[in-house]
Amino acid sequence: MLELKTLNFNSEFRRIKKLSEFDLDYLELHDEVKNLVELAGMVAGTEISVLNLLDSNTQWSLSPNSVVPDQTPREESVCNYTIETTDGLEIQRLDLDDRFAEKDFVRSDGLKYYLGIPLTLNSGENIGAICMADREEMTTSEIKKKSLRLIASEIVEKLEAKKKLNETIYSLSEAIRKKNQVAHDVRGPINGIAGLAEVVETEDLSKEEMKEYFKLIKDSGKGVLDLTDDILQNGKDPDIFKSRYLNLQKLKEKLVKLYQLPAKSKQIDFTVDFDPEKNWKYFPKRKLLSIFGNLISNSIKFTPINGTVKVALDIINTEKGKFLHAVVTDDGKGFSDHEIQKFHNNELNYSIGSAGEKGFGLGLKLVKEMLNDLGGELQIHSMQQFGAKIEVKIPV
Repeated sequence: MLELKTLNFNSEFRRIKKLSEFDLDYLELHDEVKNLVELAGMVAGTEISVLNLLDSNTQWSLSPNSVVPDQTPREESVCNYTIETTDGLEIQRLDLDDRFAEKDFVRSDGLKYYLGIPLTLNSGENIGAICMADREEMTTSEIKKKSLRLIASEIVEKLEAKKKLNETIYSLSEAIRKKNQVAHDVRGPINGIAGLAEVVETEDLSKEEMKEYFKLIKDSGKGVLDLTDDILQNGKDPDIFKSRYLNLQKLKEKLVKLYQLPAKSKQIDFTVDFDPEKNWKYFPKRKLLSIFGNLISNSIKFTPINGTVKVALDIINTEKGKFLHAVVTDDGKGFSDHEIQKFHNNELNYSIGSAGEKGFGLGLKLVKEMLNDLGGELQIHSMQQFGAKIEVKIPV
């Protein structure tokens, strides 16, 4: 039985890792998928159609009728069962199903019918599902289900294409940064050569050949300087690069929009603060929303009602360079020394959130891997029952 659980943990970690690799900004994803999600509802003939993506803690729901993503704990989601299937899950009567009969979307909203089609990657993982629902009992034909699977495949292809585009843009941006650095490095010595040549040129030298020689050095140096100016001017980041960058203010705005509602649902005081004097610095948003999202979701999960979750953002200078420095604190159950040691040993921790949510430490493990990919650091400062403080440093 232990081997089976370990296998399931490993499989689930691969799944949420695959989802994290898309580096999705759920606030921006709506416009890219809404037409396909609406089409799925038209094909199925249901009044509700939603795209659901499930990470370690949360189901993110994107509806054609709402630009703001909705969040649901995975334990409350029907799609949590759909992603365990190959072809999908159809339930004619949710109100007669013991798993869902007491859920709010059945008792309060009156939903009866559910059809979920998994979003399956080429590597086999199900990262979410297209969800169709209705207040009337119904059945969907196999022909319609086949069409819905094609729509699900199209959504996956769009996500894959977006991922490749982001990776290409980040690679180009990094290449431009290195090119600019080379140009700056070249300017120093060339300026010195040109300056020396100019001084020698103005001196009253007796040898005309030497004067001409240094004049050639000066002209050559100025030519290289002109070339580096062209490199720097043409290498300025266009808008497509700038859209992949954030400053502290923009990062705060995204985190507040994404997590203020789940915090509010548990009556948790959620705040994000930053040093306004450091707001001039821009940095790639690559993986940041996934990293902070997992940390904040964990804090909300393990913080009791009327508790607090705080995020402090800063840019710091160290001997290793500039870092985005973030501290996430809460007054939840915290970590014991034994749990922290297990985390550093890459062992999973089973735990229960303050509202009964299940947790296995997968989100924190994923954060650790993403930080390693970025050359970042993570430290846990905590005492059990006295809250948690997680410190993150990411090179910028």
